[in-house]
Amino acid sequence: MVEYFTEALVLDKEDSGDLDARIILYTEDLGKITAKAKSVKRITSKLNGHLEPLNFIQVRLVEKNGFQIVDALTIANSANFKENPAVFFRLLNFIKFFKEMTFDLQPDRKLWLAMKEIVANWLIYQKKEKAIYRLIIKILGFDPAHAACVFCRGKEINFFSPEDYIFFCAKCAIKIPKKEIVLI
Repeated sequence: MVEYFTEALVLDKEDSGDLDARIILYTEDLGKITAKAKSVKRITSKLNGHLEPLNFIQVRLVEKNGFQIVDALTIANSANFKENPAVFFRLLNFIKFFKEMTFDLQPDRKLWLAMKEIVANWLIYQKKEKAIYRLIIKILGFDPAHAACVFCRGKEINFFSPEDYIFFCAKCAIKIPKKEIVLI
């Protein structure tokens, strides 16, 4: 049994049984992980409020047949985003994109620092949303500056498909369903 104590961003929370939940975290030391949180849905649970999506937390994990959250403490929460539903929805879409683009147990210090900065200052950065997506794609190794449209080979890249890891120009992106691509 190995114990970890690290900072993390809560990406998602999924029900698992009557009282338990699966929490998807992007941690500073381990990268993206999925951890079990036992009895988190009990009325008396002290972890539940800390494990809400978009919260930055200090988390203590135990690894034995997978990760389990033993303790969590909120550093910064998402309450200020929930006041404006449009802002909150856009941030959740960005987090969903980030979750799809990262792999389990692949820590990246530069990516961690970028995410920490982006989520903490989303109200400022949301005006530069395309630049944020470009930055994350670039850190992950898919630099749009060196890409070409998958269909016409044009260099004017405007869209990215996280499902297929391919780029499109604005003209060719019309052929793809909007829910499958991201404006960059």
